[in-house]
Amino acid sequence: MKFLIAFIFSLTLSFAPAASLTTNEVFVRLQSIIETDKGFETLLTDLEDLDNKELTALLKEFDRTWPQIRDKYLKDYQNFIKSKFTGSAKNDTAKEIRKYRSEFMKVYQLGDDPMKPLLKKTSMPALKALKKLIMPNIKEVLSTAPTALINQRKMAITLAKFRDAIVNTAVLYDEEAAEKSLIHIEKEGIAAYGGLPRDGLRIMAENNKIAENEKVPENEREGIREVNEWRLLLGLNALVLDHKLCNASRTHSEDMDKVGFFAHQSPVPGRKTPWSRAAEAGTKASGENIYKGSTSPNSANKGWFYSPGHHKNMFRSSHKRIGLGCYDKHWTQMFG
Repeated sequence: MKFLIAFIFSLTLSFAPAASLTTNEVFVRLQSIIETDKGFETLLTDLEDLDNKELTALLKEFDRTWPQIRDKYLKDYQNFIKSKFTGSAKNDTAKEIRKYRSEFMKVYQLGDDPMKPLLKKTSMPALKALKKLIMPNIKEVLSTAPTALINQRKMAITLAKFRDAIVNTAVLYDEEAAEKSLIHIEKEGIAAYGGLPRDGLRIMAENNKIAENEKVPENEREGIREVNEWRLLLGLNALVLDHKLCNASRTHSEDMDKVGFFAHQSPVPGRKTPWSRAAEAGTKASGENIYKGSTSPNSANKGWFYSPGHHKNMFRSSHKRIGLGCYDKHWTQMFG
């Protein structure tokens, strides 16, 4: 904190000979925000009073020191993350992971009737516990961080927001968003030390490229990402996005909506079964789930999660590919 306040004072003093009083007041307000966590909206108003020449000079002066503060925080953050996922902490986490995966798979192996009540009672809690262990969010990770690191992060985020405010006010389109970049690096740090397998993460990254190239709608991409995340948490393989299965799924969802039926067997010629629908799209299928009632991919996935037959289909280890297609409130999920 003392270092950062000294940094703000140094900016104010070094800027004083060449800048207007208004610019110096901006630095004073920034110092106050760091000390009190109040007044950021006022700071934004102050920036609006500066012209682009002053804003550009302000950014240049700010960037003399900002990278050092950012990199110091990120180095300390990475060291803390490493301590959470290595050594004895890693061994303890591994035991918990095995425990929850075992609980999940015991339910998975049951028949439909005994399985159904346990999907909410055991399976979903186990999956949530695995996510917290393997890929916790930043808030969860920092909940056990030392106070010094928490304060470092607050200062880094405040300064990142300040930089973004300068850039946005001056309309400098080619400048990177500082806060977004900082948070992205934090998330990457968790992913690097977390327990998700690298091959699974590579498949998910490739899926993003496939979805982009084939213009797969975002809601369908999100539904596929969620299923793959669940599978990786459970130690299963990630599924490759098959855009042809997405097309077949989307067509079946549209047929169900427009023709007025809800079934795997379709009255539409050439599309009577999942296998014929996949063939029409130029691919093959090994299973299908259907859902009706929401435009949300998460709602569709949860609907399948809590339904024994659909649940078993979604977590079958023999599947290699996946497609998802939505039309209005109809969803079709296909596997290959």
